Amino acid sequence: MKYNITYQEAYASTMQLNVDFEYKEEKYKATCVYYNGSGLEDIDVYNEKHEFSTTEDGLYEIAKEIFENMDIEKHLTL
Repeated sequence: MKYNITYQEAYASTMQLNVDFEYKEEKYKATCVYYNGSGLEDIDVYNEKHEFSTTEDGLYEIAKEIFENMDIEKHLTL
């Protein structure tokens, strides 16, 4: 059988991003949704006890900066 493929695409419209980071000797986890072509939404930050805390000490801004600078291709898990 002989055939000619003229086009193929695998497209992910959204991705779940996760990071762990330390700030002021405390450990945090952050999650967000990345919409391909639109950016980041729904950024949440949790402490070690999984308590939600996005506003204290600028944690939301820290997490956002980490996500904005993340090399998604390098850290992509399939």
